[in-house]
Amino acid sequence: MQTAEHLETTDLLDSASLGRYKRSELVDDTQGLTYAEFRKGLRPRFGVVWLHIGAGYAALLLVAMAAAWGTRFVSAWLVAPVAAALFGYVQAYLQLFFHEAAHFNIAPDRAWNDRLANLFIGLLAGQDIKSYRQIHFGHHRHLGETVDPERTYFDPLNARFLVEALLVMKTLRVLRLRRELLRAQPASADSSDSATSSDTSRIQMVLGFFLHAALLAALFTLRLAPVALAWMAGMVFFFPFFTAVRQVLEHRSETADDAVDYSQTPHGEVTRMFSSGPVGSTMGGAGFDRHLLHHWDPQVSYTRLPELERFLSHTRAAPAVSVKESYFGAFRRLFRAGARRGSV
Repeated sequence: MQTAEHLETTDLLDSASLGRYKRSELVDDTQGLTYAEFRKGLRPRFGVVWLHIGAGYAALLLVAMAAAWGTRFVSAWLVAPVAAALFGYVQAYLQLFFHEAAHFNIAPDRAWNDRLANLFIGLLAGQDIKSYRQIHFGHHRHLGETVDPERTYFDPLNARFLVEALLVMKTLRVLRLRRELLRAQPASADSSDSATSSDTSRIQMVLGFFLHAALLAALFTLRLAPVALAWMAGMVFFFPFFTAVRQVLEHRSETADDAVDYSQTPHGEVTRMFSSGPVGSTMGGAGFDRHLLHHWDPQVSYTRLPELERFLSHTRAAPAVSVKESYFGAFRRLFRAGARRGSV
């Protein structure tokens, strides 16, 4: 597999490089299988989805147990920050499956897809899947445009970005933008659906608050204050931090100008492929490590993206999926690019 270091720019990994190939023209050169024929067999593997979600919950439990055990031997002032970062990282991983649910890929029935998403994933962040879906589909329609609702990548990856992401400033701006966009949505033919979605969003926020309050109360009752504090810090600070950084690594152009306001000037479509491994499969869980493929055909379940990648590697579109880099590599390249432009 070719690596990004062999390229002059990582923007050869953008979605336009794959988007120029028409699906109707793609044929597997080993079997003569057209993409339309291949696509019919890409049904989601729901068991795999829930195995991965369960692994996320197991990881949260393991972090809590390790933190509780660690405070018996190490100062809580050392254990709590590490546990907080891990809690936030695992929470960011779990929320990737909310995205999968937005594409109706965590349960065969769409109504149950949404119920399960709200119960097992949405509650942790106080989110409602229907409201999130409205925002996220706008991201697919307007990727790289000034009106993209998921626009963290509009900002340069630099020290200021990292501080604002860690101190929740970016999260507050994202939430404010989402509220404005949802209010600006034109009234649908069935206004009762919009009202129901709004009501569900409020219910999710209230239930999410009580869920976290109950968890914290239980931890304090068990005299696990360091774990409780780590949980709060993980959810409030580290979870949004990892989410913001991930999106920039997926969509920020290495040639983007830090002085340009991309809410006024189009940024352009950029979507990367990432290498596998412990970070690739967690930071980029639920198929985010193959984000290029997801944006090319959004309704394909992440459980089938490896097969989609193999299919494309045997078609004329192979060059567009042949380059990957690590999340660390993308971070290093984008952060250095921002530093170089800032010094000019």
